[in-house]
Amino acid sequence: MENIWLEGIRRKLKKVRDARVIQEVIPFSGEETDFMKGYIKKLEEETKSTFKSPVSTHKDYFYFSCERSTKASGKSKGEPTKTRANSCKAYVSFKIIKDGSFTGAVVNKMLQHNGHDVCMKEEGIKNLIDPELLTFIEMWLGQGLSISETLLKSVDWAERHGHMDKYNRRYYVTPEDIRLIKKTNNALSFPDAKDCISVDKLITSELQEHICYYQPLSENQPLIIVVQTPWQKDILREHPHTMVFMDATYKAMTSYGYAFYALLLTNSIGRAVPFAYFIISEESADILALCLEKLANHNPGFLPRSIMIDRDLKELNAIRRVFPTAKVLLCWFHVLQAVHRWMVKRDGGNLPVNQRNLVIQAMVGMKSCLTEEEFNSMSSRKCEELDTCLGSSHVSTYLKNQWICFGDLWSNFGRSFYHHNSETNNKAERFFLTMKYQFLKGRMNSRIDQLLRLLCGDVQKYYSYLDDLTETGRIKGANTEETTNAAHSMIAKGLGAKVEIKMECVWFHPTQAHNVTVWTWSCTNAIAKDSNVDVCVNT
Repeated sequence: MENIWLEGIRRKLKKVRDARVIQEVIPFSGEETDFMKGYIKKLEEETKSTFKSPVSTHKDYFYFSCERSTKASGKSKGEPTKTRANSCKAYVSFKIIKDGSFTGAVVNKMLQHNGHDVCMKEEGIKNLIDPELLTFIEMWLGQGLSISETLLKSVDWAERHGHMDKYNRRYYVTPEDIRLIKKTNNALSFPDAKDCISVDKLITSELQEHICYYQPLSENQPLIIVVQTPWQKDILREHPHTMVFMDATYKAMTSYGYAFYALLLTNSIGRAVPFAYFIISEESADILALCLEKLANHNPGFLPRSIMIDRDLKELNAIRRVFPTAKVLLCWFHVLQAVHRWMVKRDGGNLPVNQRNLVIQAMVGMKSCLTEEEFNSMSSRKCEELDTCLGSSHVSTYLKNQWICFGDLWSNFGRSFYHHNSETNNKAERFFLTMKYQFLKGRMNSRIDQLLRLLCGDVQKYYSYLDDLTETGRIKGANTEETTNAAHSMIAKGLGAKVEIKMECVWFHPTQAHNVTVWTWSCTNAIAKDSNVDVCVNT
């Protein structure tokens, strides 16, 4: 029956006038697109031809032209080694015929190429990249692989598929090809090729609910972006009087070396999570104060108990202006690092190792003081000892002017409150490492729009998912032993002496940062005890 049907179709066909055209009627079952793809693929392998995607000019008709069918124009004048616009007339067409239970296609094909030679290897340098290889290249770039890594993977792909002709761009791409693919993908992913325009469009549309404040960059004003996602806002709402870890990084994060600030808190399960970001093109106390003010206005009730920073006067002045009751702490690692760097420079006398050790030991001794009186006595004694040992007051003068006057910011007597046993800003430093080498995969200098999408997308999703896993008990959060040790540390630093018990399970004690505010606690369970007082950790 099928043969009779095919013969009937052939008799009805019009005679082809072009002797170069081969006409045939082929029955098939299944999807017509699968049939055409299979037919074209086999034809390309047999004839070393390549055809474009089909064009359908009317119902059930599909026309595949040679990939070099574009009309020649421009300076290349159709030279096949310079352009694919060679005006080639080769083609394959399909007319799908459905009649009852039979399905077939009338195939017309003209395979005599003109304007180029499919057998000439040198012409292959202008071929289109194989669609399958192109898909893999886009995937590898999306995974964060570099141009070189993507190039090597594409070579491996071509060799695995048995392709050996290095002239053929279809299977062997160049680094410039990969750069163009990356550039094209970025253009499709972001609203505009120009970073500043793309940022403006993202912030005013797609990321609008994630932005607390935005000041565009211009000749008269710096760029300021305060970022906080709704999830981060909820986290901060749960911990309005938390300890904040604040730090900035300048290298590798943006293409322009802008300051990228991250603000983190320790959540209820003991994990440090970012709750806001600042991206600013200029740094000053006024600009940082503006960022903190916008963040505070966006989060009513947010009043941090303390803030850990590096020794940056811009940050210090901005914090004291916006949060005057918050206790500022200096990262102990950065204190020692700054002292050491000064000592090895000409200004510090380029001290030998044994003398540097004496200075560091003096700083450690001052750090251990539990009261201001003890600190004043210890610092005076250590300065005298250093003057005697070093034979000069140069070092002690530096310590007095730069560090001892800020002793309450780094010595233990200024930390007699619950601060998560954190002496350094390592939580912020760890977050920056995670950003640079996990999320950015070591890629340097991201566009601002890329960074914003990452912060509001994968970064938030990552920390949110970790919280969910902890709640289900599949990963561990902070353990009780750490919290108990923190409470005992607070007692050792004198917090217990400040607590006043008014009645059973109701305690009064000054705020852990300053003695101005008084907290009232109603507690049913104490997490740590000494012989005189119960202590409840305020997190």
